[in-house]
Amino acid sequence: MDHTEAARVLGVRSDTPWPEVRRAYRARIRIRHPDRAGASGVTDAVRIIEAFRTLDAARAERASDPPPPPPPPFAEPGQRRVFRWVSPDGTAPSVARIDSDTLALDAPADETFRWLIEAANDIGEITYVDRSGPILEVLCRFEGEPATSLMITLQGRVDGTEVFCTAESIEARPAPPTAAVVDLLELALRRRQAG
Repeated sequence: MDHTEAARVLGVRSDTPWPEVRRAYRARIRIRHPDRAGASGVTDAVRIIEAFRTLDAARAERASDPPPPPPPPFAEPGQRRVFRWVSPDGTAPSVARIDSDTLALDAPADETFRWLIEAANDIGEITYVDRSGPILEVLCRFEGEPATSLMITLQGRVDGTEVFCTAESIEARPAPPTAAVVDLLELALRRRQAG
């Protein structure tokens, strides 16, 4: 798909500013995504996503910014690895509580995952990271409570990313309620949002 056809699929001009291209993409995919339109929307959704990626690639080619720095090296055995990441504009995505065990962040899944890794360091020790999932496990230790494994999984949505959490005790005592552990994760994310 070329640049002209991609612009036509999204209903924008070839010189449309990027924020308007994103809005057009989100509006079209929201309507034609298979979660909403059913199986009949699959072909349209694929074309809309391909058009957006084509325009995004063209935008990236025009940008003169240097590529982002490589990720930090892994820590030596026995050392705790601390992740630090800041978005290009330095702000954290907004956070909303959907359910007792679910958060929503106003950011794409990859950016949300980076913010979660940083916030997870505040509430415990990261023991497992799977970027392809994406899945994150955090070992939390709270005063008077058993050691708790917090499993975090992400699901990208049209308007952001949902973060699903489960908490399980790794000792012979019951774990604290998942909602209480998610409260701490939400607090860590909101602190970043406040700066």
